Parts: sequence; structure tokens; C-alpha cells
Amino acid sequence: MYRIHFRQQEQSGLTLFPMLRPGLTQADFSSGNATVVLQQLWQQGQHHYFTGTGGCRLHYSSWQPAQATAALVLIPGRIEAGHKYAEFIADALHSGYQVFVLDHRGQGASERLLADPQRGYVKDFSDYVADLQLFIEKIIPGCCSLPLLAVAHSMGGAILAAYLQQQRSNPVQAAIFSSPMWGIHTSPIPAGIAPAVANFMRWLNRLCSKQPWYVPGQGPYQHKAFKGNDLSHCAERYQWFRDLYQQYPEYQLGGVSWHWLAEALAACQKLQSGPVPAMPCLLLQGAEDTVVDNRQQLLLWQHWRLQQPLPPLPDAVTIQSARHELLTETDGVRSQWFRAVNRFLSEFLDIQAQAPQKPDQRG
Repeated sequence: MYRIHFRQQEQSGLTLFPMLRPGLTQADFSSGNATVVLQQLWQQGQHHYFTGTGGCRLHYSSWQPAQATAALVLIPGRIEAGHKYAEFIADALHSGYQVFVLDHRGQGASERLLADPQRGYVKDFSDYVADLQLFIEKIIPGCCSLPLLAVAHSMGGAILAAYLQQQRSNPVQAAIFSSPMWGIHTSPIPAGIAPAVANFMRWLNRLCSKQPWYVPGQGPYQHKAFKGNDLSHCAERYQWFRDLYQQYPEYQLGGVSWHWLAEALAACQKLQSGPVPAMPCLLLQGAEDTVVDNRQQLLLWQHWRLQQPLPPLPDAVTIQSARHELLTETDGVRSQWFRAVNRFLSEFLDIQAQAPQKPDQRG
């Protein structure tokens, strides 16, 4: 079981984010200990709703131990409920953070957008960004004034990047992008024509039906076996996630519609021409990722590094033998993720010392 230990993390008026330390192991998942620990953790959280852009009802969860010295906002990927990140939430709490996690519109415990709750859909990708802005700038500051670290996975990485590009003055003091969706593998459609194909199919869909069509090969949620999965090499964590979605069927979400794909591809293209975020950032990717496009990640990262004044952004971190979901990978992959993140966090004071200080945006 975890014993949460906190350390003083404020020095010379600059923020020192606590090092993130993993707690559970694959053996804990095999024995069932992890299931007990994570169930208790979820029950100890505060679970609330707020109204997002356009009146959408959005679910979020938070843990706010009084002794914490920093806050972490977690931005999940597509189909993911915040509950799926219970292990990482435990890691962050154990390390001295308060934690806030948002369920995006149309997934998790947030309001679904179609009569068929299984279809992956968003009216406009900018709605995700507006929801995140409201969460970071209004909801979190209402109950927390600690330094804020953002951690985003997959689609959450596209949403966070868009938010940071658009809102140059914001409460986030550092950002970690884990397998961000800055490009999408669209095979068998060639990447160069994928946006045009998606837009044409969306147009055709609108002519023929009010119901958004699935992209071929996509469909309702399936309890996919571990063998052949493209998310993780860790059978124990993968099975825990699938069992969670069986226990909470309201979390289940199927494949993407042409409309969602057209919106997502356009959002990825827009990121490539946007400005570098105005705070220290870190990019981590799995060498065996077949869900998002590592090449597009590196192109955007290089674009940002060329724009970034001193001190420069760090090199991207590519973790070998890792698939898309770095935080639900094997113990070895997770250890590499935490080591890279902690190197970044340990340099944060030096980065701050060389950069103009951001005004506090949270009142």
C-alpha cells in the first residue's frame, strides 16, 4: 500500500516540481493488490461536473491532499476515462501533487454527443480546447493555487498543444506530452491525402445520412484481447484497463467517425504552423507506436525548438520497445518514462532562472 510522503518544494521564489515516483508493479496487478489499491484511490477522489462550451456536461475528478506542494492536470486521450489513469494518479499523489483529470466531451463519464453513445464524434475540435481552457483557467483555480504541471496523452496532447499555442498567458508552468496526437496513422489511406479523403467522406455522409458514419474498420467498443494489441506490451495493466471498462460500461466508446477524423486531422495540421508554447515542455514517444505518427511529432518538436529562445527545449525522448500507451506499459518502460520526466523536472529551476517569470494567472 502507498504511504503518501510530501517534501517542501519551494526554493528562492521559484517552483520546484516534485519528482514523480512509480509505486505499483506488474506483480501488484497480477496478485490483485493493484485492483484493491486503485479502487480505494478512486473512491477517495472528488467527482464533479461542470458545464463546458455549448452547454456540454463534463465530468472531472480531483484529489487535493493539503500537504501537496504542486498540482498536476492530466489530459487523457481518445476513448479514455480519467479512471483509466488511477495508477498514474496514485503515483502523482504519492509524489506530492494534487491531481485534476478531465473526461473530454463525448467520452468517459462526460455527456455523449450523439444518440449512439459509441460513435467517436466531436462537432468541432476546438470544443475540446475550449473545455480544457475552462477547466484550467476557471475550475482548477477555484480550489487550488499551487504551481501547475500539465501531463497529456495522445489526443490530450493535441488539445493541450492547441490550448498553449492559443492562450499565451495561462496558468501552466510546464507541460509533458506523452505520445501526443500531432499526427495520425491513417493506413491504408496515404497520409498525404487523408485530410482530403476524410473531408470528402464527411461531405458525402452529410448528404446521405444524419448519423455520422464510422470510418471503415471502426465500430462499437470491443473487448479486444491482449494478443495483437497496439497499445501496450504489459498484459497485466492492459487486462486491468479492459476489466475496468467491463465494470463501468458507461466508459466504453467505439471507433471514430469520418467527421471526427476530419476534425482531428485538421487540428493536427494547424498545430504545425502554430507558435511554440511559452513554457518548458517535454516530448516522449514510444518507438513502436502505430497509433499516432512519431514523424509528425518530431517535425512539430523541431519547429518549436527552432522558435524557442534560450534555454532551448530538450531533445525528444524515444523509448525503445514501447507502444502507444507509455503509462500502461511494462515496468521497464514506465521506469524509463519516469526517469526522463524527472530529468526534465530537475532542470526546471535552471530553466526558470534563465526565463522571465510568468505572472500568476490563477488569482
